[in-house]
Amino acid sequence: MTALNLGKTLCLAAGIACALLHAATFLTVVPSRLTLVPFFLLAGAVLCLRAAQGWSFPTYFRLGPSVRTDKTAVVGWVLLVYAILLFVHFYRSSGGATSVGIVEGRYVYTSRSAVIRPISEEEYKMFPTQLARMMSAWVGMMATFCLSSLNNQVKDRRARDDVN
Repeated sequence: MTALNLGKTLCLAAGIACALLHAATFLTVVPSRLTLVPFFLLAGAVLCLRAAQGWSFPTYFRLGPSVRTDKTAVVGWVLLVYAILLFVHFYRSSGGATSVGIVEGRYVYTSRSAVIRPISEEEYKMFPTQLARMMSAWVGMMATFCLSSLNNQVKDRRARDDVN
């Protein structure tokens, strides 16, 4: 199995894991630590991509990045917009909270150990799930763009092989 094939497999596995995790956040309480699974799958895919490109700086760093427009990249752009909207919604609904806590017997949103506002017990329990939802959307978007890059590597290799 080549690095490109392994990378594509890992990207697909990360995308599927993100989709399942994201769907689960709408159905039940999900610990935010579960986002580590697709993150490490994606990290392996990125290593495969780097091995396929060579370990030196790729040419797109020298020439400037180009905007990808293939089908996989378009899905990635849609997921990027969705992930940004999730972040904005969470920030606005929580008031910029970075964590939750219990202060004087009340559930509260906190940021840098400063209490932002009191919340209900349900919001307290759903905080890790909301983080998992945001991070699964973000990692899913990254997996989609990584898959797009791997697909372009495959196309470039086929074009080079046809010329030779």
